[in-house]
Amino acid sequence: MKITAINGSPRGANSNTAVMIKSLLDGFASNGDSVFNILLSEKNINYCSGCYSCWSKTPGVCIHNDDMQNIIKEMQDTNIFIIGSPLYFNNISGTLKVFFDRLTVAGGDPHKNHKNIQSKITPSYIMVSNCGLPIRSQFDIVSLWINRVANMMQSKVIAEFYSTNGKVLTLPTEEQKQSRTNYLEYLTNCGKSISMNMKLDIEYSDSLKKNVLEF
Repeated sequence: MKITAINGSPRGANSNTAVMIKSLLDGFASNGDSVFNILLSEKNINYCSGCYSCWSKTPGVCIHNDDMQNIIKEMQDTNIFIIGSPLYFNNISGTLKVFFDRLTVAGGDPHKNHKNIQSKITPSYIMVSNCGLPIRSQFDIVSLWINRVANMMQSKVIAEFYSTNGKVLTLPTEEQKQSRTNYLEYLTNCGKSISMNMKLDIEYSDSLKKNVLEF
């Protein structure tokens, strides 16, 4: 099985989002899955201009010549996408939004074609996000967004991992280190669970709403 993570944090490999994604990918990799981690902060991606040439004039080919072409090739035949973003203004990062705007070239006209024209597989989704404050309701818009994305692509969201107190993931105090370790082990076990069953076992789903400091 192929797992592709899209990290939409502007901080890239040094981000809280990266810590969460790595732990999930470790779980998939331990079961023998092929894992790919794409850091959007390291890519040159232009804004979508909304010209829709990729639907009509040159189907599947964007007017912009940048890193999106190679990213889309890397994404082909992925079984599960892990979509990661820090919480900015109660929503996904601008980095991730620009990336998804540019996926118009891969999906084609959503009113006519819900499947990726460059892939034979309809992938499932996992959402990963974190914020600094301890208020879980801040992720409501992110959750609505990823479920709308999956629905438009005639797919589903397998799991959503939202971490409040995000700084604990990269800058834990001495008192927080054990909770951090326990939480990252939990994410790895969740990766293993989804790898085996394409869904999250109840023993892990029951902890989805726990704060990282409660682990």
